[in-house]
Amino acid sequence: MSDERPAPRYGEYAPGAPRVEDPPLPPPTPVEPEPEPKPRYNTRDLIITTALLLVGVWDVASRWQEYLGFGSVLAEAFAFQGLDEFTSYDEAAAVGLWMNISRAAILVITIVVSLILISRGRIAFWVPLVGGALAIIVLLVLSASVMVNDPAFVDFVGRTVQQN
Repeated sequence: MSDERPAPRYGEYAPGAPRVEDPPLPPPTPVEPEPEPKPRYNTRDLIITTALLLVGVWDVASRWQEYLGFGSVLAEAFAFQGLDEFTSYDEAAAVGLWMNISRAAILVITIVVSLILISRGRIAFWVPLVGGALAIIVLLVLSASVMVNDPAFVDFVGRTVQQN
């Protein structure tokens, strides 16, 4: 009598061994609905960032023509201050164009960086503030470069220094 079964291990085929049944399965636990995932963005930051970006877009768009006619703006400012006539219109026109280009570029970069931070769930309200500060610095530097090179302004500064 040959048994084709493999050799028993640890009493697998022992005669008269009680058969061990699997323990009964516990009753299934009720499935709780998954909680809604939290939004990945901070609503307050999103509102503030959007408002600041809209102010930037409005500022660039509304002052576009003003900076294209930057020479006339400086002429009015010189007349208001009682200075001699402003004469550097060509330089002011070129600088006004660069003011518009730089402000638009800073705005685009600010919008892109803000959107990237918002999409990653990070705080982004500071980006439009930094962009606005950078735009103001660029405007001041470019405006000063025109005024310092105008003969009327140079004459005014020379007279002021001599009086003191």
